[in-house]
Amino acid sequence: MLKSIISKEILANFLSYRFSIIAVLSITLILVGIFLLYRDYCLAIENYEILASERAAAVIPPTPLSVFAKGLDENLCRAYAGSGGQISASSKQQSVNDLFKLFTVPDLLYIIKVILSLCAMLFAFDMVSGEKEAGTLRQSLSGTLGRPILIAGKWIGGFTSFILSFFIAVLLGTVFVTLSPAVDMNPDDWLKLGLFLLSSVIYLAVFFSLGLLISCLTHESSSSLVVSLFAWTLLVFLIPNLGNILARQLVAVPTVQQLELRRRHIAMGGWLEAARLPDGHIRGARFARIRSEQNQVTEDYRNRFGRLVTLSQNITRISPTAAFTFLATDLAGTGIAEERRLKQAVVHYLSERRDDHEEDRPRFSYQRTSCRAVLGRGGLTNLLILVLFDLLFVAATYVAFLRYDVR
Repeated sequence: MLKSIISKEILANFLSYRFSIIAVLSITLILVGIFLLYRDYCLAIENYEILASERAAAVIPPTPLSVFAKGLDENLCRAYAGSGGQISASSKQQSVNDLFKLFTVPDLLYIIKVILSLCAMLFAFDMVSGEKEAGTLRQSLSGTLGRPILIAGKWIGGFTSFILSFFIAVLLGTVFVTLSPAVDMNPDDWLKLGLFLLSSVIYLAVFFSLGLLISCLTHESSSSLVVSLFAWTLLVFLIPNLGNILARQLVAVPTVQQLELRRRHIAMGGWLEAARLPDGHIRGARFARIRSEQNQVTEDYRNRFGRLVTLSQNITRISPTAAFTFLATDLAGTGIAEERRLKQAVVHYLSERRDDHEEDRPRFSYQRTSCRAVLGRGGLTNLLILVLFDLLFVAATYVAFLRYDVR
């Protein structure tokens, strides 16, 4: 019986205009997005080779996973210079498309978390309420068919129909990228990509289950559509942005301009005081104290900013979109934690080599976080959050359908 219901749902979805529209839209967006980000990656490789040939202080190549989740890869691939605890970005990777400066980068991560999540809810919002309006739901339950089997068949058949186009598009895009000679992915990259696609399926299942739950809580398709759009907006946009605003209210972090003004104030005051000292040795000690005070101010700023990022992540994780974004960018090596780790490595490198001549300085070497380290550093928590959201919505859908009035 369950197999028959699944086959019926899949066949009905394949013959519907909604499946055709969503399939064409998702396949087109994913393939175009991967192609654009692939070209952007190729240009980033060229920029890296130029910066590396000029013996920049510290620069790393872009990761091939940035084709799927670009994240902060442009910041990570800057050329860093400086000394001691203070570093500055001397150059920045340029994007192949100037429109990326005006609009969000259409990488696979953005397409999944925004566009496909909405498509998942639109695919499921009337699977129960729409059948009630048509009168077919009451006919289906008038015989020996049980409600648990019916709702399970609807979920499996509906989600299988929806996710099929996603798999086709991702498969074609992955084959195109990996067959290119410019992309060299190691086994760890393949493992990260696999986990990224697995988390994407779980994330889309969350919104599909939520849409089906809303359909089981309403009795009209129009009401289900309105509630679904409100829930999607709340989870995808409002909670992540409001979480960041709330975190900034709880943790006071000075701006970069305020930080620089404070460092200059310390330097000017110290230099004026040192100029009045007669002994050169005493003046040298005073200059060392100035650098120490400046580094302390910078370290305090970094600690405050780190607390802000941690608090913001903890608040916004109540949205599956935020948890999925953190997990995907960490797996791709383009997340906030990767940027923080890189800057620490740059500070250590420049501090250790500040007295070396540029031609004698060894090249900066950096290895992005491994898949195991990403999962141990919080990635597994984000993955479990997505699974819990999915289980919660599936269980709520099951209970709501058992109590649903089909008359």
